[in-house]
Amino acid sequence: MKRQLYPLIALVLLIFSCKDVEEPSPNSQIEGRYVSTVEIEIAAGVKLDLVNTLDFKSDGTFSSENYTTEADDDDILGYRSYYNGTYTIAEGKVTLKWQDYYAMNYFDIYYMPKADLTLADGNEYYSDYAIEENYTQLSFMCPPNAFCTSQEVYVKAN
Repeated sequence: MKRQLYPLIALVLLIFSCKDVEEPSPNSQIEGRYVSTVEIEIAAGVKLDLVNTLDFKSDGTFSSENYTTEADDDDILGYRSYYNGTYTIAEGKVTLKWQDYYAMNYFDIYYMPKADLTLADGNEYYSDYAIEENYTQLSFMCPPNAFCTSQEVYVKAN
């Protein structure tokens, strides 16, 4: 009789030891740093990297820094903008709502000291990015009625 109970006990233990595997939340999947870099040539043989970052936290907030380096160098020459805000994820896209947006007031230079950037007052900015490759890539979504010449792509760095 005891031998017949062993398979039954083993079956019961197997059933109760299996736990439901929860799908990770979108906020935990997007968490981390994303980077987009564009190389430009400003004069013969003088190249700069325009680096844009998005840092997502699982609490629904993000921050961003847009800075300039010499091509293929990590030393920051200066900044073009920085901001923070909140984000939401729905239907395969992340929507960023910018707050505390600091930017250059000059359009003929590629960087300046971070302390010299100016706060943009009173405006709320939104942007949408398509989530691709299982949260390893974010692609800018051009708004309706806008003329977008290029599609910015951020790649997850960590």
